[in-house]
Amino acid sequence: MSKSFKRSAITISTILLLLLAACSSQTEPGPASTNKPEAPAAKRITVAVTQDSKGDRIDASTYNGARAVHSAIYDPLVEFGEGGKIGPGLATAWEVSEDGKTYTFHLREGVQFSDGSEFNAESVKFSLARTVANEENASLEIARKLDKVETPDTHTVVLQFKEMATQVLLELSQARPFRIMSPNAVNPAGAADGEFVKPIGTGPWQLDSFKEGAETVLTANEHYWKEKPSPYKLVFKVITDPQARVLALQNGEIDIAGGEVGNIPYESLPIFENNAKYKIEQHASTMSYFMVINQKNSFLADKSVRQAINLGTDTSKMMNGQGADVSGLFQSTVAFVTPTNQPSYSFDPDKAKQLLEAAGFQWNAGSKQYEKDGKPIQLRLVIQTEEYPEWKEMAEIFQSEMKNIGIKVEIANLERAAYYDALWTNKEYDLLLYRTYTDAQLPYRFLTSLFYHTDKTPGVAYQDAALTQQLDGIAKTTSPAEQQAIFDRIFARLHEEAMTVPVYYTKQTFIHSSKIGNFAFGDIEDNPVKWHQLTIEE
Repeated sequence: MSKSFKRSAITISTILLLLLAACSSQTEPGPASTNKPEAPAAKRITVAVTQDSKGDRIDASTYNGARAVHSAIYDPLVEFGEGGKIGPGLATAWEVSEDGKTYTFHLREGVQFSDGSEFNAESVKFSLARTVANEENASLEIARKLDKVETPDTHTVVLQFKEMATQVLLELSQARPFRIMSPNAVNPAGAADGEFVKPIGTGPWQLDSFKEGAETVLTANEHYWKEKPSPYKLVFKVITDPQARVLALQNGEIDIAGGEVGNIPYESLPIFENNAKYKIEQHASTMSYFMVINQKNSFLADKSVRQAINLGTDTSKMMNGQGADVSGLFQSTVAFVTPTNQPSYSFDPDKAKQLLEAAGFQWNAGSKQYEKDGKPIQLRLVIQTEEYPEWKEMAEIFQSEMKNIGIKVEIANLERAAYYDALWTNKEYDLLLYRTYTDAQLPYRFLTSLFYHTDKTPGVAYQDAALTQQLDGIAKTTSPAEQQAIFDRIFARLHEEAMTVPVYYTKQTFIHSSKIGNFAFGDIEDNPVKWHQLTIEE
């Protein structure tokens, strides 16, 4: 056989083999086939937020990151409902002993974490142990009083406390730090003091990616037990400037903004009203805006001055005249608040002036201010507008109202970090515009956090021994009737001493593109929207 014939035979054989291989690959594609089309990228729903979520450190046992992200990834044992009613969450039922020292929880079966591992009693025990071991949680009742956690079977958890515990269910229902995380979220797995690796919860979302200072991307938890997983990705995009959030909505950079997570300036709402491209959603809130009073200021140490400030504040002018008379520090949506148990200071500037004069202050016709011993009443009001852009207008209205009763107010608009340093650390303010906490944290947790006063731990917002004693009374009874009676006295005390200046009762307000459908508010303000139910309508 010639060399050329051999070469031709080899060539024909090679072609035949290639044709056979091609036919085989078409009829029976193998697992490693490269012809399979790629799945389309999931569509994104983008939400504006005011601060970085610290997506790489969203440990359920900490306060790291945004509350909305915590509650998107992690579920609670029990859920907070309307009017403070506690309902089932990961626990379907529970019993509390008469002495308030034993809480027994019966856990939901068939629930998985986002990594596919089983939710059970051991995961609850691990989560609670990790949270209690975290020093930043030391002030919480569970952390202070928990003695031991027992797991008699796979779906039963028993919490034994050293003494009566009255806030357990409320603390467990909050967005953090008592939500349940997988033991696999730390290394070594299941170690209460293990190094945090990644967030693994039973909630509707799991972490997809994180860019510090830019965005946190969540993807659906395919194992979510409660409802059908979302087909979209949820993006929390950091936009710190309020006006930049407005522009981002207008140019389509974001789909949703609003609430505490990404507040839109109130004066910008008309841009989106009667505009088919957007929808404005509003819902009741438990949050209030008020002024913290620094008693170290000699003027504010005088109750007459504090009362005069309250009487001289026309709260109906707030929010472009959309405000209302406030009847006390807390909204009617807050647990233990009744229509009659919060006395208020009605707007009465003439009575405010009379109080100042009765306290020895004299009117200076030249400066048009009240003064004592030659010193005019001058106060520094601290605010921040990164999270609460409407505070600028509120502060200016308040400034004008105080001028009318002879009190000069200087407004200091600080950056967010400096603002919180002023509140919690250096106390460089006379008045500070702040907000109450929300939902299950009200009223007890909020009041103890800011007003509980001892020689070792002075009250942050106000120091009053009688109020502290009343708060101690709440911690000594599990009877709702007895707690109600004590809260009645607490609200009366707040009013009597004019410990705050209530300014405004908020509403939850969100704006979203009209292409976003199935918008629904969450059960708590820390989980403001049922993100996993949102749809994109083409």
